[in-house]
Amino acid sequence: MNADLQDALVAWQGGELPPGRAEELLTRLRNDEGFRSELATEAWTLSLSRIAQAPDPRWLGLMEELGIAGPERDGDAAFEGAVMESFRAEPVRFVSAWWRRATYGAIAAAVALAVGITLRGPRESKPQASATAKQETLAVVIQAENAEWKDSTARASGSAVGAERVQLAAGRVSLMFTSGVMLDFEGPADLELIAADRVICREGRLRTRVPKGAEGFCVETPSGAVTDLGTEFGVSIAQDGKTHVSVFEGKAEISLSIPGQQGVRTATLTEHESAEMMPGSGTILPQSTASFLPASTVQLPPLTIDPAYAETIREAKPTHYWRLDREEEGTIPNEISGAPSLRLAGSTTIEPDASGHRSARFLGPKSPGVLYMDEPWSNSGKGHSTELWFAADGVERSSLIALVARSGFDPDRAHFALTEVGSRRPGRGPEAGVVRTVLRWPPRNRDGMSLDSSPAAFPYQWHHVVAQQSEGQLELFIDGKSIGAAQIGGAPEAVECSLFFGCLYFYTGADLSALERQFSGRMAEIAIYDRLLTPSEIHRHASLGGHP
Repeated sequence: MNADLQDALVAWQGGELPPGRAEELLTRLRNDEGFRSELATEAWTLSLSRIAQAPDPRWLGLMEELGIAGPERDGDAAFEGAVMESFRAEPVRFVSAWWRRATYGAIAAAVALAVGITLRGPRESKPQASATAKQETLAVVIQAENAEWKDSTARASGSAVGAERVQLAAGRVSLMFTSGVMLDFEGPADLELIAADRVICREGRLRTRVPKGAEGFCVETPSGAVTDLGTEFGVSIAQDGKTHVSVFEGKAEISLSIPGQQGVRTATLTEHESAEMMPGSGTILPQSTASFLPASTVQLPPLTIDPAYAETIREAKPTHYWRLDREEEGTIPNEISGAPSLRLAGSTTIEPDASGHRSARFLGPKSPGVLYMDEPWSNSGKGHSTELWFAADGVERSSLIALVARSGFDPDRAHFALTEVGSRRPGRGPEAGVVRTVLRWPPRNRDGMSLDSSPAAFPYQWHHVVAQQSEGQLELFIDGKSIGAAQIGGAPEAVECSLFFGCLYFYTGADLSALERQFSGRMAEIAIYDRLLTPSEIHRHASLGGHP
């Protein structure tokens, strides 16, 4: 083994290096790909030898937890990347979880590789890793009811939460994870967010609701772990450390380490079943008498629009502007003189929210409805912009605005443009609050150029969205901030479109139950422009609705 590699391993294990030596090794780590791969492989080998001697689950379990394979299987480069990804997704935490105590070495090997931090020993590297992890949002506070936090951090509704510990003294809080998982917990509670699909609960009562496609969410406890198998379940941890679990819908797997053994006792609970995990004996009792957290009722917050908003929009000279604050004989009037109204179909209504502000309410597939315009909207070919406010009350993929060519193209729903909110980006797993805008030229019912946001428009919050295009360049803004731009490679020509809000496509007499990508939630302040809005205009409009 060469001297550099040997010194790097010494430093990784917490040993001291001569003055200046750490900087030399750090420089080589940054610039020498082969050296990074060697260090990763050696660190992995040392970790396996340690874990193989531990009483807790062995290294195969670790590989399964991290979702990676050893270097002999995928090659050094692939292995190095996998370790780095695992570290980013699941930073080191010193907790009493039954498998993590034995795996510190394997995860810590990625510290030097993933973020280029110095080899100065664990006391300096651990806080740095924690700070890096907090930069990534894992969940957002959706609702906080009489919340009293044990630390000084104020986590009001809308606050982002990263890989960190959250301690609630009293009250109740609802978190929405980027995966779409909803987690409610009640104080006193002690939680730690590890990843978008994993939390540690040391104290308190919690309840999770896992949407389809996000199965596998895990709650670790002092007694073991509860893993979702497509379900809604509750966990209650008593002061003596015993874990009580109840499944309200679907299935869940509970697992408990057995003292003095390497095995793990598991059991599957189905709907209406409960259990109690006894950490001292490794026993799982088939029924629990504990009380569990009841389901929460999450309310959409009020939209706080500045009184100057409507006049500001008029000054921007839209071709169409519907405030969605009133209904006149089944139609919603256009604020632009002589421009057509919107029509309501199905269960869509104009109703006040909790604060009295009126907006359009959509009930989704359970009671379908749509807003649409009878008359065509003409895209001049020079470009256009669509703007609205929305608040979804679920994570399902749903259409906000659909522009469909009326003639001369594919007769089967020839979409020209589409903006939707959903739970998936290309090549990724389930996510909440992803906004996607699509431009298709020529208009058709599939393909096209799309822009996808990261999880930025979470449910149960109001968001301002602008999607616009000019000469084939597509732009997307959420809450006043640019998401990016894309070029389709051609310039769309003038085309007449039908406008639909809350579904992909609609025609008079259509079966409402068959509508696709139905929106559930509220919409307000829809504006259509025959030009592009400037970034400063977009920021101004968003700020008048509470997004500075």
